[in-house]
Amino acid sequence: MKWTGFIIVILLFTLPVIVLEEAEAKEKVEPLRLTLLHTNDVHSHLETVPYLHTAIKEEFKKDGEALLLDAGDVFSGTLFFNEYLGQADAEFMNEIGYDAMTLGNHEFDKGSEVLANFIRVLSFPVVSGNVDVRLDPSLAPLMQSWIPEHPQSGNIYPSIILTVKGVKVGIIGLTTEDTAFLSAPDKEIVFRDAEKKAVEEVAKLQERGVNHIILLSHLGVRQDKVLAQKVKGIDIIVGGHSHTRLETPLVYHLKSEPTLIVQADEYGKSLGKLTAVFTERGILTEWDGELLNVLAKDQKGNDVYLPDLLAEKRLEQLRKPIEKVKEMNVGATNISLNGNRRDVRTKETNLGNLITDAMLEKANQYAPTDIAFQNGGGIRSSIGAGNITMGEVLEVLPFGNTLVTLNLTGEEILLALERSVSDLDGEAGKFLQVSGMTFHFDPSKPIGDRIMEVEIQGASLDRSKMYRVAVNAFLAGGGDGYSVLKQAKEKGRISELHLNLYEVMSEYLTTHSPVSPQVEGRILERKE
Repeated sequence: MKWTGFIIVILLFTLPVIVLEEAEAKEKVEPLRLTLLHTNDVHSHLETVPYLHTAIKEEFKKDGEALLLDAGDVFSGTLFFNEYLGQADAEFMNEIGYDAMTLGNHEFDKGSEVLANFIRVLSFPVVSGNVDVRLDPSLAPLMQSWIPEHPQSGNIYPSIILTVKGVKVGIIGLTTEDTAFLSAPDKEIVFRDAEKKAVEEVAKLQERGVNHIILLSHLGVRQDKVLAQKVKGIDIIVGGHSHTRLETPLVYHLKSEPTLIVQADEYGKSLGKLTAVFTERGILTEWDGELLNVLAKDQKGNDVYLPDLLAEKRLEQLRKPIEKVKEMNVGATNISLNGNRRDVRTKETNLGNLITDAMLEKANQYAPTDIAFQNGGGIRSSIGAGNITMGEVLEVLPFGNTLVTLNLTGEEILLALERSVSDLDGEAGKFLQVSGMTFHFDPSKPIGDRIMEVEIQGASLDRSKMYRVAVNAFLAGGGDGYSVLKQAKEKGRISELHLNLYEVMSEYLTTHSPVSPQVEGRILERKE
C-alpha cells in the first residue's frame, strides 16, 4: 500500500507535465512549404483559359494543397465579357478551383449589380480590405466584417484564414483607391486608404495567431514596393493592376524579414508559381518563383501545354453567341472611312480622326484629357458607307490594344511628333493620327527638326506645361520606338484604363451615329 501511494503521488506530480508537453506539441507550428499559383488582370481573355487550366492541373498534381489566387481585374476587355458580364469567367474559375480573389478596379465597370451577380456564383470567397460597400444595396448583403477560418463562397471578407498543410495562412485583399475615377463604381462605394487598411488587417490576423500572411494587391507594382518596405508582417504580395511581368520575385527586407512581390503579366498568358518555405514562426527562409508561359511552343512549334479538353469544349460553346455579336450593327457612317495602309501611315485620315476622337472622349470621362494619339500601324482596315458591324470595328482595330493616359510635357509631345514624321517614305506604322491638336511638318527638313506650329486645344504648345494625353498601351510601352512615352510610363505618369480600343470605338459609333468625320487640317504637310 505504501508503494501504491508513492506511485500515485508521483503520477499526480508528473501528469500535468506530460499533459502540458502534449499540448505544447500540438500547438507547435511546423515549417510550411507553400506552393502558390497566381493570376492577375485576365480581363476576360478566355481564349487562354484551356491552356491555363492544363498548367494549373499539372501543378496541382505536384502539390495537392497549392493555393490558387487571383489579384483582380477579371472583368472587361473582350467580347466574352460584353456578352456574359463575368458569368463565363466565374464558371471557368470555379471549375479549376480558385481559393480566393481580390477586386480589381474594372470589377466596377458595369455597376454593383453586375459585380454582385458575379460574386454570388463564385465557389470561393472574395477578399477586400479597403473597399467599403456597406451603403451599396447590391453589394452590402455580401460584405462580412469578420475574419473567417472557413470562409463561405459568394461573400466578401476583409481578409480570410485558410489552413494549408496544418498551418494557418492569412489572405488580405486591397484595391487601388484610384478606382473611384478609373472605373464606374456606384457612388455609395468608398475606397479606403490601402496602406492603412493593410496595417490593420495584418494586426488582426496576428492577434489570431496567424504569422503567414499573403496580400492580394490590385494596387500596381509601384505601390506594392511601398507596402513591402513599410508594412511589417506581409510575407508575399501577389500583385495586379500594372500588368507587370515579374519573371522572378522582387525581394524587400523590413527589419530583416523578407517580403516577396510577384505578378503574372496579363490576359492569362502566364501562370505565376511561387514555392516558399517558412520557419515555424512564419518567416520566409527560401523561395523560388517563376512564370509559366501557358502559350509557349516547343522547337517544333507544338504547344507546350495542350489545351484542356473540357475547357476548350466549353469555350467553343461560349464562342457561338460571340460570332453573332460580330454581326451586330454598332452604328453607321454617311461616308467611307479611310483606313488605307499608306494613308494612315503618312497623313491625316477621317478614320484616324474618328478613332482618336473616340479615345479623347472616353478618356475625358475619367479625367480631363487634352489630346489623343493613335499609331497608323494599329489601323488595319477601311469601312464603307452604311451600317457598321462589330466585326468591321474588330477588323480596323484587331490587336486588342487598350486605352491609357499619360501625363506628358509639351517638350515630350514635340519629341513624339518628331518621331511620328521621321520616316514618311517608309510608310512606318509609327505615324500618329491625332485629336485635340493640330501641327504642321516639313518632310524636307532633317529628322528631328520637322515639326512646326503645334496647337493643343486651340492654344500654342507650351513646352514646359504638362498635358494629359490619351494613347494606346502599345505606344505607352514604347511600341514603334516611342521611348519618350515609355519613359513617362516608367516614371509613373500613367493611368491604365484597360478599355479595349474596339470597345471605345464601337461605343463612340453607337453614341454619335450616323458619323461623317472629315479631314480637317489637323496634320498639314508644308514645305518651306
